Amino acid sequence: MTNTNNAKLTNQRIQPIRLTDISPSLYQRSTNPRQISNIVNFFDDAKVGLLTVSERDGKYHLIDGAHRSVAMRQLGFTHAMCLVLTGLTIEDEADYFRRQNENLRRLEPLDLYKAGLIAKNDVCLRIDEIVKMNGFQIGRSKDFRTISCVQAVMTIISEYGDNVLDDTLCLIANTWYGIEKATQREFLIGVAEFVKRYGMCEFAERMKDKMAAVWYEYCEEQRYSSRSLIGNSSSRRKFCKALVRNYNRGLRCTSKKYLQWED
Repeated sequence: MTNTNNAKLTNQRIQPIRLTDISPSLYQRSTNPRQISNIVNFFDDAKVGLLTVSERDGKYHLIDGAHRSVAMRQLGFTHAMCLVLTGLTIEDEADYFRRQNENLRRLEPLDLYKAGLIAKNDVCLRIDEIVKMNGFQIGRSKDFRTISCVQAVMTIISEYGDNVLDDTLCLIANTWYGIEKATQREFLIGVAEFVKRYGMCEFAERMKDKMAAVWYEYCEEQRYSSRSLIGNSSSRRKFCKALVRNYNRGLRCTSKKYLQWED
């Protein structure tokens, strides 16, 4: 690794270091007790990774891993595997810390889902089966049969169950002609809310060729942002209500097919 400030060579190695020999640094963020508690309570060796330290002036100065190091001490660990950097000044360390956290990017839901499939995670495997069975796929493509909002699918299967996800995708597949955003999150969860409340009933027959109009009508009414929070209970109820309103059009209030709405 080359230091970009003065182009001097920085060496690195990996080795176990006694936790009591690692000193905190002035540029570190204050540790969050709740985050430490979460690490302790749900400790996983596979997620610990390497602590990053700088060997300077005969001491090991912690650059990254403050929460993990405290949690490991609480759990009784005496040593931690570390990425040891040499040749850095304290200014270099602080810049390393800043750039490392500035460039840190959390895994997106789609990345986690893909990794879950390879790891044979039960929920991911069930989702994969249901999605494919209904003629869809999960990915980043703009193809109308591709679901990019994995988080919405996760929300449906966790809150409503496998059957509701299956029925939701089945209904969308049979009613979404001409819809550009039929698999975006508000649409998916709104239909799932309908299925949870009313079942399949005669949804496909009554809503065929109407879903595009319902969606655009809903967006116009709500002036809805596509960046709204996923799983918002108010948004899913509002879209579900729009579905019920359109489903009931042409039906008498006394009809057995008429759906009653309850907030």
